Amino acid sequence: MESWGILQRNSPLFALHFKPHCPRDICIRYFTCRVAAAAPRRPNTYTTRSPPALFLTKSARLGSTLVARQSAKGSAKDPTTMTTTVELATVPTADTPGTCIYVHHEKRSYVFGHVAEGTQRAFSCRKLHLGGTEHLFLSGAVGWSQMGGLIGYLLSIGGAFDAAKEFRATENSKRAEKGQKLLRQLRNEGVTVHGADNLCHILAAARPVIFRQPVSVRAMEQREDPRGEDPTLTAPDWEDESIRVWKIPVRRARSNSPTKRRRSNSSTSNGSSSGMYKPASEPSDPSVAGLIMEKIMFTGSHDKIILVPKSIDELKPEDDAIVIDGNSMRRYDGPFGADALQSFGSAAKAWVFPDANAVPSKGDMDGINAISHGALPRTSYSETSMSYIMKCHDRRGKFNAQAAKELGVKPQSFKLLTAGETVTTDGGTVVTPDMVLGERQPGKGIAVADIGSRDFLDAFFERPEWTNPEIMSDVTSMYWIVGDGLASDPKIQQYIKAHPDIKHVLCSSSTCPNMVSNASSAEMLAKLRRIDPERFPFVSFDNTVDYQTPDNVPSIELGRAGHKVQIMPRLFYKDDAIAPFPDLHAAFNSVDEETLALAQKAKAKATDPAFLARIERQEADIPNRDTEIIPLGTGSSVPNKHRNVSGTLIRVPGIGNYLLDCGEGTLGQIKRLFGAEETAYILRDLRCIVVSHLHADHHMGMATTIKAWYEQALADKSDALIAISCIGRYRTVLQEISQVEDIGFHRLRFPSCSDSRADRDRDTTTAEQLAALGAQDSFGLRGIKRVPVAHCWRSYATELELVSGLRVAWSGDCRPSSKFAQACRGAHLLVHECTFGDDMQDHAKYKMHSTMGEALGVAREMQARRTLLTHFSQRYSKADALQPSEDSGTPDEDKEESVLLAHDLMRVKLGDFQKAACYIPAIAQVVAKTSDA
Repeated sequence: MESWGILQRNSPLFALHFKPHCPRDICIRYFTCRVAAAAPRRPNTYTTRSPPALFLTKSARLGSTLVARQSAKGSAKDPTTMTTTVELATVPTADTPGTCIYVHHEKRSYVFGHVAEGTQRAFSCRKLHLGGTEHLFLSGAVGWSQMGGLIGYLLSIGGAFDAAKEFRATENSKRAEKGQKLLRQLRNEGVTVHGADNLCHILAAARPVIFRQPVSVRAMEQREDPRGEDPTLTAPDWEDESIRVWKIPVRRARSNSPTKRRRSNSSTSNGSSSGMYKPASEPSDPSVAGLIMEKIMFTGSHDKIILVPKSIDELKPEDDAIVIDGNSMRRYDGPFGADALQSFGSAAKAWVFPDANAVPSKGDMDGINAISHGALPRTSYSETSMSYIMKCHDRRGKFNAQAAKELGVKPQSFKLLTAGETVTTDGGTVVTPDMVLGERQPGKGIAVADIGSRDFLDAFFERPEWTNPEIMSDVTSMYWIVGDGLASDPKIQQYIKAHPDIKHVLCSSSTCPNMVSNASSAEMLAKLRRIDPERFPFVSFDNTVDYQTPDNVPSIELGRAGHKVQIMPRLFYKDDAIAPFPDLHAAFNSVDEETLALAQKAKAKATDPAFLARIERQEADIPNRDTEIIPLGTGSSVPNKHRNVSGTLIRVPGIGNYLLDCGEGTLGQIKRLFGAEETAYILRDLRCIVVSHLHADHHMGMATTIKAWYEQALADKSDALIAISCIGRYRTVLQEISQVEDIGFHRLRFPSCSDSRADRDRDTTTAEQLAALGAQDSFGLRGIKRVPVAHCWRSYATELELVSGLRVAWSGDCRPSSKFAQACRGAHLLVHECTFGDDMQDHAKYKMHSTMGEALGVAREMQARRTLLTHFSQRYSKADALQPSEDSGTPDEDKEESVLLAHDLMRVKLGDFQKAACYIPAIAQVVAKTSDA
């Protein structure tokens, strides 16, 4: 393998995954670009990576980061030496569809660009500390495709802060016992999200899902354009003690505005009433959504929130109140007193948020429930795309202590000179700062140019900022986040050529290789493929790009994850930080001989004719044995480098595809596994998605997946529908997201939801009810059965019965349920959560999850023919501590091996469970021997 990690042309992997036209390899072009770069580079003289011995637990590292951030404010470190770095955390690939730019200053961190699905997993893989993020500047037009990973990112910040507090409390307990000084308590300074219109709306759409989070979040929508009115203005729109930011809103060309959403015939749609779905003509007032987001969802505390009910005529000007009239909500701002009732119906009700400093009152959740069920003010698609210019503050020159001493300045007066004050010595000499300070350092910065489609192109270049010499001075790099086909646009290329002193980094699907972004997961899969090639595939990737770099334009670079530059105090590029292309060939060949011997033994058993004949006899009554089960995410809570969050794909040839939950990154996992061509087939045949409950790790990939399904249907000129089995509250979430971005909501059918908000959702959906939803073959389903289970509010286990008679049961998250086992007795496939090992029984009860033994107990009571265990705690990062126990009660030669542990992206057929079980010892050994380094 070459040092850059490129697969050699004669590698057996090359033929599988490289394009036949073989454009110039990106590594060669990337290296050429960097050698010929216009900006001079200085060699690296140090590394920023900490020694391995300093890496503590994740929560410990975060705690240290928070301590450093808070103590930095009062530290006496010379500001002239503080570093500011800019790193590409993600670039467009199959599983990281957005460009995310991570700016780190010694006091805090910032994010610019997109926070698309897969972002937090990429941060984990690249060991970037998202817990230190205080400000996120979302570029582009607001939509789920741009910010689908934002909610998960914010939840992870809150979870990390909780973990850091817990670690701090434990550490202080130890210190107290030893009589040592206690560490001070951490403070949560919160996160501010900056973006275009609809930012508050799309965040508040998740209010039925998220509330009382330990991180406080504030949204700042850019609704003003001061330089659009007066181009001579040069002051930044936002700044703190570290950076300055110019916000650049670009309006979409009206003539090319997006296609209006289509609506279905109300006689066949159970999506919503036409009045609620009717689009607005302009973006809504963000005040209602902003209030909900800040005071119900991301409050910075787990404390209970009690809203105070009031009659509308009782409201006062100082009240933060939301009025619900019918089903629509609005923030109340007058009139007050007796005249207040005139513009409302008799049933209108006001809910007042308590003052931030007030003692939490006692009461029930009626107000929260009312706002959760109410409808946000209708909005329209975003017509504004945000770009940014970020620059550090200018820094004083380096202090010359020797010169100050020679002038007679006493050391205790040095700080006065560095603060810009004049000092008079004892001898009467007047010493000014310029006499002892070096040349002032101008604050260098970057530009983030987001042009998502051609209808923003002309307006982008009409903005005054790009030609303003004062604003653009000292911009060292320009990150072009552009839509398909725009990287070669003449206007963009002309601007790049006109600014050769700026490094232009192109970030689009045509300029960035679809390389493996989660190396650990892909390498593990390659090792397991060496053991069992029938069930463990190579992931799909392509380390080349189609984009042809223009000749004689050395300032262009092609975006790569890890691309890193230090912009302060001096400019230099950290080439060694660029993420290498993973060497899957080496991983495949790294399996040791002892494990290979186990694999050979397993293969001999799995191909034994007598063994295969016994399987045929035992499974003669199982329908659709060619059904393929593909775990897309087997982890819980948050994604990590080995496991994505919940999602299981069931492929039933001749009938359709079914998704059991759809966590963040589900579509990315499908694309990474199958490649573009087969992904189209997966989406084309997708018939139903089950959402078991409203915890974020089980459904944050829904909008992206549904939109991809919808776009495939449009490409096929198909009028296909898709069934979403969920509660009515989640239907509202999708409905409000669809007001911001067309995800094809009019094509969705909700078989488990009632047609009226007044009616209860259905626990049983019959064939007749499915047929009434309008799909020609009733989505391939004969019925849907839902069983309430113990986990969180309105959690359901679900059984899908297909028209062929195949029955698939999915537990969702739950404590073991005898009711579920009885209701689905005899299911052909049970997919059950297995969050904890049997040694964590108490923890499983506390978290309302199941242990492995409990999950297997449900399988036995259900008499499920085959069982797949999934949803493992991320403490079992590779499931090396989780193995099914041996059952010695049945003679080995007659025993049906019916239980498997899920691995991300494995592919197992329903009729191959017993063959796959032969490889369990070898697979367990590979997992156990794989280092976590």
